[in-house]
Amino acid sequence: MSSNERESPGKRLIFPDAFFQEEVRDGFFIEKKMKCAWAAQLEVLYEIDRICRENGIQYFVDSGTLLGTVRHKGFIPWDDDIDIAMKRDDYRSFFFAAERELPAGWIFSDGNSHGQGYGRVVTGNINDIGTERLLQFHGCPYVVGVDIFPLDYVPPMEEEEKTWHLLLEYLWILYNDLKKGKEYLLNSNFEQNLRQAEEWCRVRFDRNGDMEIQLMKLMNQIAQLYGRGEAEELEMVVCDWGSEHRYKYKCEWYADSTYVPFENVMVPVPVKYKEVLTVLYGEDYMIPKRAEVYHDYPFYKEQDILLDKFWKGIK
Repeated sequence: MSSNERESPGKRLIFPDAFFQEEVRDGFFIEKKMKCAWAAQLEVLYEIDRICRENGIQYFVDSGTLLGTVRHKGFIPWDDDIDIAMKRDDYRSFFFAAERELPAGWIFSDGNSHGQGYGRVVTGNINDIGTERLLQFHGCPYVVGVDIFPLDYVPPMEEEEKTWHLLLEYLWILYNDLKKGKEYLLNSNFEQNLRQAEEWCRVRFDRNGDMEIQLMKLMNQIAQLYGRGEAEELEMVVCDWGSEHRYKYKCEWYADSTYVPFENVMVPVPVKYKEVLTVLYGEDYMIPKRAEVYHDYPFYKEQDILLDKFWKGIK
């Protein structure tokens, strides 16, 4: 079935009316708009789960979503998105399955195009206040989605691992240098450093092409150099290559998953989720801390500005 022939999945999840009411959880006020956005994101997760089940792809809720699952049996009150993780081979399988099976209008970005290194399934690329859209996504007009992070296998030998990670950090610095503008690039050692990267990685960059995409693709290629048979640890290296702190997990922690409640659905957690959460948040992860979520809350602030301009434009 071609992408143009795919039908919208429609609204599949049923929420009690009380779910959409404003409330205070753990001392934090949650507005109705956020409840609608949560419900819409769960519809996206439901579709991802369907694709994964039908194609034998394993995934796990991750980061704040994993913490919310264990501690709140749902969203952390001050969180506004859903994060999942897949081991790199499953991530690749999902990429091809998503291209075939996502509903018409939905988009899966593998991360190379938006410069983050991780994937994202979204419901489109524009806000939609049409009746059909609002009915399908529980009154949410915003573009919503689910972030999908690949878990890569860490090189088994210490020196190999050190070289692997230092190379990724080097390329990440080059990637960020590109964002500083032409004047910076002309008056810095960027070209020299880029040639050094070409020599180390035995590649040739097209200076007339999109350098950001080329660097991100190379970083993703290096991240997945090692396979499951070689490694004892996993790392979400696409998040760690620009961070001072590294989060590594034993492969056995992700050997299997079990489905547990999250709001009104069931989601898969790693079989050793306690160990994963301890690495991420420390041994006291069951004690709520407002600093757990670092992105801007709520995610739809900028989308609200666009919607406001739209309404003003048609008055």
